[in-house]
Amino acid sequence: MLLKNRWITITRPAHQAGKLIKRLEIDGANIIAFPLLEIIPPKYPALVQQQVDRLKDYDTAIFISPNAVERALLFLDKPYLKSLKIAAVGKKTALSLQHHGLSVDYFPNKLFNSEALLALNEMQQVENKKIAIFRGEGGRHLLRDTLQQRGAQIEYINVYARQCPANDIGLLKQHYLQHKLDIIVLTSGESLSHLLRLAEGARWLNQVPLLVGSERIKQLFLQHYQQQYTGKIWISSDPSDESIYTSLTRLFLASKRPKGIG
Repeated sequence: MLLKNRWITITRPAHQAGKLIKRLEIDGANIIAFPLLEIIPPKYPALVQQQVDRLKDYDTAIFISPNAVERALLFLDKPYLKSLKIAAVGKKTALSLQHHGLSVDYFPNKLFNSEALLALNEMQQVENKKIAIFRGEGGRHLLRDTLQQRGAQIEYINVYARQCPANDIGLLKQHYLQHKLDIIVLTSGESLSHLLRLAEGARWLNQVPLLVGSERIKQLFLQHYQQQYTGKIWISSDPSDESIYTSLTRLFLASKRPKGIG
């Protein structure tokens, strides 16, 4: 049992954390479930419905995440998408679409992010194409901005919003004081931001390593949060359950560790 007696904090939204937690527990880990993100309905549902009703005018629909898939289908009937090309940012999003009986025309097979999607051949010749991007409120604009530069007409359809369900990190401090906090896993930039905001500069947190889910989150840390956290940061290749599991098992072995900073 590679992770026996390790105390690992998982900060994924509660409805998305189950599979990773179960796998880590099978390997002997003790899990502290501490969601730092919660998916909630969009701020303007009437606007979303109006946008969805115009989908027949579009060429392509891009889904940013499994949450985007699940929340979008609360507003639209699947036949609305039959006449469109469908793209997904990553494999999990593609699987979510396929689970609902929808064919996915293209998605990146390796890295699961906007950059990888934009690198696909299908995303190069988009001049005068009308593209709807299903996503949550906020977040990066790289996908929209790049496609607009390539001549596409882009409309965001914000089918959900995010919020932080935690009010403080007292639970994590209790575990730390009991020597039951080995690492905190953060799979999004927002989760990192929420953790450090709630910590309010707490010095004890600097003694707890962080595992972040991508190089992009590391860059976010380097740009904005180096003064707030001075501990060790490890980097997973991507935020998928498989990559997080692999990074954790390697981290806790004496040899073969993932690249770290700090």
